[in-house]
Amino acid sequence: MRSGTNLPRVRDYNQGVVLEAIRVGDGVSRVEIAENTGLTAQTVSNIVRRLLEEELVIEDGVDPSGRKPRVKLRIKPGSRYAIGALIDRDETSLVLMDLDGRIVGRESRTVDQQQGAQGVLDQIAEATKSLVQAAKIDPSRLLGVGLGCPGPMDHDQGILYEPLDLFGWNWHEVALKQDLAGRIGLPVIVDNDATAAAVGERWVGGAQGVRNFAYIFMSIGLGAGIFIENQPYRGDTTNAGELGHMTIDIDGPLCFCGNRGCLETYCSPNRIVNAVRLRLEHGEKSSLTDIPLNRIDLTAVTSAALAGDSLAMEELRYSARMLATGIINMASLLDLKLIVLGGTHMAEAGPIYKEEVEQALNKRLLTRNLQKVCVELSVAGKDAGAVGAAALVMHEIFAPRLAELNVVSQF
Repeated sequence: MRSGTNLPRVRDYNQGVVLEAIRVGDGVSRVEIAENTGLTAQTVSNIVRRLLEEELVIEDGVDPSGRKPRVKLRIKPGSRYAIGALIDRDETSLVLMDLDGRIVGRESRTVDQQQGAQGVLDQIAEATKSLVQAAKIDPSRLLGVGLGCPGPMDHDQGILYEPLDLFGWNWHEVALKQDLAGRIGLPVIVDNDATAAAVGERWVGGAQGVRNFAYIFMSIGLGAGIFIENQPYRGDTTNAGELGHMTIDIDGPLCFCGNRGCLETYCSPNRIVNAVRLRLEHGEKSSLTDIPLNRIDLTAVTSAALAGDSLAMEELRYSARMLATGIINMASLLDLKLIVLGGTHMAEAGPIYKEEVEQALNKRLLTRNLQKVCVELSVAGKDAGAVGAAALVMHEIFAPRLAELNVVSQF
């Protein structure tokens, strides 16, 4: 559990600490919050009073186990909402999420690659209005919209710079934050899709109690959202986590980024599909043989593998082993406690990847005898990207973040 502090100048931080304790505890008393966070009973009482006044939490039931019955506190789910949009090559996926991380609405829009960035933003603005109307929520309770998409980008300014994974689109230094905010009249936060997914994982209940973890996000491309000491790590230009462009072999295949031997060239969904098609062209036997080559996609390959097709399974496991190599490099560099696997590709194939990554970490990681690195599948499932984008808004407003402090006092 995160610790609080009793300085007047960190009131917002302490409120975030208490709100997080209530959200994670789901039925926790004021006394328990004080015990778990290190805040005084008076500090907790003052903050809870404010949270009740702002209708962010509710008193819900009594815990009779102690000498004195304790009132339980829970998040009030319908008090605030956020919308998250994941921008991918073929579609935009949106969710409407409440403060407690529950999805109350979903919508997706097919993307025409010729429509460019402004057309996609028009779609997101329309879908935002549609989601709010369909859910019949008070628009004043909508905090904002989060956008998750491939980089490179300037997270702080919300500007996207020609994302390589969206090739074919007419995107060049697009002011996503400014342009979408102008359309919807709400605050907008833009972040890398993998970083957004990591934030979302923590918000909806995954990676709890883990200070240092990475969320491996595999969709069209491959990236990593990184948490260091309980905070998202974005790096100097806010583009940390480009795991897919870690060089595995300097003489390897040419990557679309211009380098050779990038991890993504060995384990991406495109590579899996192309490898399967090539083997079928060469006459290898598979349950996929009767399907026209141009109709074989990742869904077909994954379904065949899970149904027992050896050729499809071999390619998925090769992809998983190569991904595990990249994860070992990252875990060794950052000394991580947890690896979370998520993204659209992991929705069905996740167990295969989890097994290969666990085996690799247990056998090859330098510190394997000191501490086991856990591997988990994302609790957000196929909605991870959009959920993460919505969580960006919640995290920005409510998550505790603390500057360097040296003095202790009460308020």
